[in-house]
Amino acid sequence: MIGVLIAVLVFAALLSLLLSPIEALGWWAGWYGEGLEHPHEQSVGPYRPIGKGKHPRQFVVYLDGIAKVGAPNYDDVQGLLDGLSEALPDTVILGDLMPYSVRNVSLLEEPLLGRFWRRMFQFKVEGRHTLLAFSINIRNLYQVLVAADPRYGRVYGRGEAQIILTSLLQAGYEPGSRVPITIVGYSGGVQIGLAAAPFLKRALDAPMAMVSLAGVMASEAGLNVLDRVYHLVGSSDPFPGLGHALFPGRWAIMRNSYWNRLKRTGRLVEVPMGPMTHNGAGGYLDHDAMFDGENHQARTIQVIAGILRDIAMPEAGRADVPEFPGERHTRPA
Repeated sequence: MIGVLIAVLVFAALLSLLLSPIEALGWWAGWYGEGLEHPHEQSVGPYRPIGKGKHPRQFVVYLDGIAKVGAPNYDDVQGLLDGLSEALPDTVILGDLMPYSVRNVSLLEEPLLGRFWRRMFQFKVEGRHTLLAFSINIRNLYQVLVAADPRYGRVYGRGEAQIILTSLLQAGYEPGSRVPITIVGYSGGVQIGLAAAPFLKRALDAPMAMVSLAGVMASEAGLNVLDRVYHLVGSSDPFPGLGHALFPGRWAIMRNSYWNRLKRTGRLVEVPMGPMTHNGAGGYLDHDAMFDGENHQARTIQVIAGILRDIAMPEAGRADVPEFPGERHTRPA
């Protein structure tokens, strides 16, 4: 019986992997929404810009990790966004996007599997049936792989760019203003942001940067359009290293890859975050875990806010980011 159950689960996982590009390809075929050049408010869900009404020096688009289910944020993520908004009074932050759907559709609202995902989300929030609840992460991980796949990545990136562009316009962004745009990605959200970056750059021609919080990413063309990439990694977090191991474009021998060109041009800033894990207890957003007299979430807010301040006001000098004994911190030349 156990063997049959395992076989069914493996089959379901493989089938889900094979079908994962369907939504992106369906969007490309014109089944949903409108094009990047003509964003329409009906093509995306409602947004709650944090800090709307400010006179912005910068717009920040936050793309969450693979536990994301829809517009509402988990408490630790909302704590991060609220902390950044408080620290940056001249910044508008968009944190309600669903990066793992080119239609910006919540898993909880899907017509076919919404009931299943609502149940899994309930398990995740309550901390029950952890393996079943992890199906949310697996489903979203498959979308990260679609975004990293050379066959489908540009389709996915264009769809995600439409969502980001529409949300920026709804939040008051003025095309042609050249107000800086920064994508803050967490884990798999970094790959989604990189896939969208070339299309956003073409549409808005604004200064663009990325803050990668434990990002798992391939060597993407999006790296070529970013003014700077800040890569934040904890010493107890093995997951960002997976991107380096799994994607050949990140290997040192691939000298002409987008990643290695990024490094050679001095546009990569590696920021060690101390002994932080990827998520959960001891993670970057854990407000209970302490390090050097400060909780992890407060430390993460402090570091990212300093970087965003630097991007919005480059004339004030580069942001101060912490350096920890025994860890490497590279500054661009």
